Amino acid sequence: MTDRRIVTLLYVLVALVVVNLGATFYFQLSRPRATSDVSIGSDASAPVSDNSGATLAKTVVDLYNSDDTHGLYMAFDAPARGQFTEQSLVDKLAQIHRTTGRVVDYTYTNTEEAGKDASGTYLYLNYNVHLAGGTFSRGTMRLTVMMKGGEPRLYGFFITGLPEQTARSGEQRRS
Repeated sequence: MTDRRIVTLLYVLVALVVVNLGATFYFQLSRPRATSDVSIGSDASAPVSDNSGATLAKTVVDLYNSDDTHGLYMAFDAPARGQFTEQSLVDKLAQIHRTTGRVVDYTYTNTEEAGKDASGTYLYLNYNVHLAGGTFSRGTMRLTVMMKGGEPRLYGFFITGLPEQTARSGEQRRS
């Protein structure tokens, strides 16, 4: 890669990290903490079913690939939408599209607990992605969700490209 591409990549990665940290800190600090006296509904901590997680991932990927920023903005749960404007999403997605392109394929890898508060449990749904039309051919996608009514509600969406060396070394290790 040329120096210019590396610098651009670094700026994009730093911007994504800052946005991710900002959203994480905001959600962690802005909500009251659950105590042992507060009961979190069984609904909130229910694991994401294969169907509901796959449906949400397909919806997000389809909206992202079609550049439907309004649809993607509306896919976020209402409290999440209150934390950013549609225009800020348009601006961030334009930056991300330049480096990652579009998602050709995605594969679910795992779910991690992101945290709990009085409103419920936040989960990370992690995916490996194949990308086309940008700088990267592989990457990761993370959807931050909260379970409501037995369905995952979108609170965060991140796509990160993996440098070719990282992608190739992962392929070699699997061989």
